[in-house]
Amino acid sequence: MDQLIAKIGKGLKGAKDLTWEEAKFALNAMIEGQATPVQTGAFLMAMRIKTESIGELAAFTATARKYGAPIQFPDSTHRVDIPLYAEKHNTIHVVIAASIVAAAAGAKMFMHGVDNPCLDYDLHQVLKYLKLPIAQSADEAIEQGTQQPWVYMDLAGYHAPLTKLLDLRQEFGLQNLAHQIARLLNPAQLPSQVIGIAHPPYLSKMVEALDMLQTPRALIIQGVEGFPELSLSASSSARELRSGHISPLIFRPEDAGFRFGSFQAMSSKTGSLDPAAASARLEREGQTIVQLLGNRLQGDQRAWVIFNAALLIYAAGLAPSLAKATPLAHDMLDSGKANVLFQNLAATPARPSQHPDTLSSPMVTA
Repeated sequence: MDQLIAKIGKGLKGAKDLTWEEAKFALNAMIEGQATPVQTGAFLMAMRIKTESIGELAAFTATARKYGAPIQFPDSTHRVDIPLYAEKHNTIHVVIAASIVAAAAGAKMFMHGVDNPCLDYDLHQVLKYLKLPIAQSADEAIEQGTQQPWVYMDLAGYHAPLTKLLDLRQEFGLQNLAHQIARLLNPAQLPSQVIGIAHPPYLSKMVEALDMLQTPRALIIQGVEGFPELSLSASSSARELRSGHISPLIFRPEDAGFRFGSFQAMSSKTGSLDPAAASARLEREGQTIVQLLGNRLQGDQRAWVIFNAALLIYAAGLAPSLAKATPLAHDMLDSGKANVLFQNLAATPARPSQHPDTLSSPMVTA
């Protein structure tokens, strides 16, 4: 492990990329506790400075997948993998509303992420506020996916070793390569993925890594705050992988028949960072999502939901373009079908959370 740290840690000019076997060895060592906590921290930070190569991303992801059996949904047709490992600071989680609208249109959603105690409020807290179900294990995800077209799973209950590496975010103050692995993981090995990133170099890196991993279809988006969300106030750069062919794309609101909107329509800021303000922000966002799904809000916020729902409908293979997917999203709100699905999901009985330390997956000692 010390030799691998030295190889990637010699600065921007001296650092070298790891081979497939070296990357595999490093992740195995961190997951299985062969690397010391100090070595794990040093490796993750050195890799963050060097940044992962395409081959390293593919090797790390392939290795991580071996620590969790693929989730077997009864039907994967039109089901999309949507990893949510970014951090919201300025905008609402429009992906929640958009995914429910898309699911009402027949696009099955499989979303996954982790609770983030580093934030005043995060995606998990919004889901809980809305009383939306959070699957705590693969079995719960399968059960929920059998009954509903919308599933959100806490990664801690499926891949405890990777979650341990993600949790180091609290100690480092920075994300690490585990966040990139989680985005690429695709726990159910679904044929379509929609991934959001914040930094432009990952557009090409991730799509080419997925091509190496023989992923049939994927959309990598430089999304709003790193989420798989198209912006209403600016163009969004993307890469699309379809059957081995990679295409650069630019998504604009006009692709779905909308004009460019204001950033304010996407904002969730309250202007203060104290706990009371965070609570008010959570309530305001939750109520906004409820009103949007209830078709009680018009204007830019509604357009933003439809724009992103159209993206997910397109990714699921239910429409050949955003323009063709947009009327479906419109209809799900106008007809009330999206709200019916939301109410059904919110009525799903809550299950007690299971702490990842009680799971049978291999653990990380770092």
